Amino acid sequence: MKKLFILLLVFMVIGLSGCTNSKNGSEKSAAPQAESGSEIVKIGILPDVDSVPFIAADIKGYFNKEGVKVELVSFKNPVERDAALQGGAIDGEVGDILAAAFAVQNGLDVKITSITNGKYDILVAPNSNIKDANGLKGKKVALSKNTIIEYAVDRMLSQKGLSDGDIEKVVVAQMPVRLEMLKSGKVDAACLPEPLSTLAVKSGARLLLSTRDISLAPGIMLFTQKAIDSKGNYIKKVYEAYEKVTSDINANPENFRDVLSTAHFPEEVVGTFEFPHYTGLSVPSESDIKQVMDWMKARGMLKKQLTYEELVDDTFVKK
Repeated sequence: MKKLFILLLVFMVIGLSGCTNSKNGSEKSAAPQAESGSEIVKIGILPDVDSVPFIAADIKGYFNKEGVKVELVSFKNPVERDAALQGGAIDGEVGDILAAAFAVQNGLDVKITSITNGKYDILVAPNSNIKDANGLKGKKVALSKNTIIEYAVDRMLSQKGLSDGDIEKVVVAQMPVRLEMLKSGKVDAACLPEPLSTLAVKSGARLLLSTRDISLAPGIMLFTQKAIDSKGNYIKKVYEAYEKVTSDINANPENFRDVLSTAHFPEEVVGTFEFPHYTGLSVPSESDIKQVMDWMKARGMLKKQLTYEELVDDTFVKK
């Protein structure tokens, strides 16, 4: 009787063991899921085209498939975004090279980890008789001072043989106000990012110059060194999701048009907005960084020249 009891016990253990192995096997075959206890990567975004892939990856499950938890924190303007980065409320942001340089200068160790695919356009007001870049001479151009937008304007003018002294720069920090001033003809031209550029064109403005025409990629992704050190494996998964979602957007952009509303694009442009072609992962070149640093230093915006190594980390774009 005792032997029979022992045999029954052995069979029960074997049976339970077989059930457990079967369960584990089915879990391994499923797509990876972000564990409840895993680190959250917090990324600051703005309502612009650079942020669209991150929003698409979030709402369409790309981050979840890679097993990473991402919290996208929306901001209305770069000032609020950069303050959150300085305060440690976010791990990284969709920003620009100037934002990275200012952060490092203010004592926050951040690294540019990739470029994004946004653009800035110079548009002329409705009914303007300006036909080309030379027509901007002596004209009022609305922009924001000491920002990536002013840098982009100077670069676009330089490519056409003009200097920033050839135009009258009108400082209008708030982009919606800048758009309205352009539409009403209170300024002759304005520099705007997407989607406001598309909205301006729908309102009668005309595209004159674009950073896309001079192969200038003003937007970047950056993370704090603290986040890179402590959440590097998760950031790598963020980029794996980013690569997949941008590839899918390039292949079938219409499948992602619904994302634009979530990205707070104006409803007037959601149906007609032309998605950019998202390029593969890369970081700014040394030449790109040096040009921005030289421009900032010439305007007294830098206390010292920052090196490429101080600003860029290509860890996540290496294959």
